[in-house]
Amino acid sequence: MSARIDGSNSTSIVSMESYRTNARPAAGASVAPVAAVKATDTVRLSDDAVDLSALDKTLASIPAVDHGRVAAIKAAVNEGRYVIDPEAIATRMSHFEWQLGN
Repeated sequence: MSARIDGSNSTSIVSMESYRTNARPAAGASVAPVAAVKATDTVRLSDDAVDLSALDKTLASIPAVDHGRVAAIKAAVNEGRYVIDPEAIATRMSHFEWQLGN
């Protein structure tokens, strides 16, 4: 179905507000006011959830980058003191892959 947007559409649109104010009860239905219900829902977080929330707050307060360590490594690289051990890197990568598999 298509509708024209120039205002020539003959279908009238009824707002929800007018629908609510003009609504009438069905035949034979009683018209009694509905009493408000007091909300009594409660939520209890598990101990693990509370611990995770505390951990999340703790981790949020720790900076993501240790700028002191970054500066020390930059200085070591610039001074030629930073030694790369390819065998140690390969061993750690292999161990990491093994941990992912288990």
